[in-house]
Amino acid sequence: MKKWAIGIIALTLVLAGVIYTIYQLNDYDYDDATKSYEIVNKWELPEELEEISGIHWMGDEKIACIQDEDGIIFIYDLSVSKIIQEYKFAGSGDYEALTSLNGEFWVAESNGELFNIKNLEAQENAESIQLEFEYRNNIEGLAANKDGDLWLAVKEKNLDNSGGYRGIYSFNPKTNKLNPAPVLKIQFDDPIFDVLKTNNPRILIRPSDLSFSPLNNDVYVLDAEFQKLLIIDRSGKIKKMHLLDPEEFEQPEGICFTPSGRMFISNESISGAASILEVKLD
Repeated sequence: MKKWAIGIIALTLVLAGVIYTIYQLNDYDYDDATKSYEIVNKWELPEELEEISGIHWMGDEKIACIQDEDGIIFIYDLSVSKIIQEYKFAGSGDYEALTSLNGEFWVAESNGELFNIKNLEAQENAESIQLEFEYRNNIEGLAANKDGDLWLAVKEKNLDNSGGYRGIYSFNPKTNKLNPAPVLKIQFDDPIFDVLKTNNPRILIRPSDLSFSPLNNDVYVLDAEFQKLLIIDRSGKIKKMHLLDPEEFEQPEGICFTPSGRMFISNESISGAASILEVKLD
């Protein structure tokens, strides 16, 4: 090999090493964090729920679950660690979030289509509503609040394509109307993100689900890509950010609460079995 070629290769390796070193020094690493939660219980899920994407507490130790690809609501019984019932509400799709309001289930697809399941026993009888979202918005969070509205979180683009924040939107099931203005904005320049040492929106926040605390109505926003949990008050102020260990939360996609405040987070399968974790925050 000619000397000039060897020189170019050597220079390239040196530059790559310098860039990597700078990246390591300036990028956040979970090992730098103080753990601020405890995993109280863990349930490994069967193959049917490998891609679990949304959960909702039903009571009596039962959690309703959906997974990405199939239009089925699975009822998982924590007390016996198995699926005890399945209800088919639609065909295949990209189902990302699940909640319940006034005794009816709602499921969100990533393209912004909502499915209203009034009766679980009525197979494939869901009513669907296409909201003003598209796949580029990537809806992954859905939660019902005490006012009777459904809140939806975009993972990618805001509805009006604006930047600087990640929007959460409100849908009124009584009027079937989506408010085009975000009901809550997660600002990228919030000082709480400073510990992440980046201004890359993909790292700051890309919601995978959200839920309301039954104790104070704060909004809990989950992030699966750069594992974290944000606690946000109704004015949009981030009160706390809990950084989650990637070894324990490989891909956290769903969150729900019991009426007494017990919190559950579901993980899709990556290198091991999918799981539901009961988590207690410090």
